[in-house]
Amino acid sequence: MNKEVKKFFDQFTPEVAEIGRAVFKITEKIMLPEKKMWIDQADKMITFGTERNMKGEICYIKPLKDSVNLGFFHGAKLNDRKKLLQGTGKLLRHVKFKKKENIDIDGMKELLETALEEHNDRQKK
Repeated sequence: MNKEVKKFFDQFTPEVAEIGRAVFKITEKIMLPEKKMWIDQADKMITFGTERNMKGEICYIKPLKDSVNLGFFHGAKLNDRKKLLQGTGKLLRHVKFKKKENIDIDGMKELLETALEEHNDRQKK
């Protein structure tokens, strides 16, 4: 985890920062180095993708007051076998993490890998 990412999570409560770092560590392994990552301080989130637009963005990590969301810009299109995704938007879906020990690592990896495949397929069209 680089200094910029560490500094980003340091602005949140220790509990939220711990969850965020755990979610980031798993997300980073799957998304990088194939895709880019950027920190958006204005919206307080870290985004992964190829471009800063709805077509190019894959997922984001958004720390909140007492939880961390792992969001998917095209989450409504994903096969969510474990039913982890929440939300009712046209495309956006997210997984909410309230405790580090409750992170479903296998489910999270599966969603991230599926989102990466969906993104790559969409970019070919």
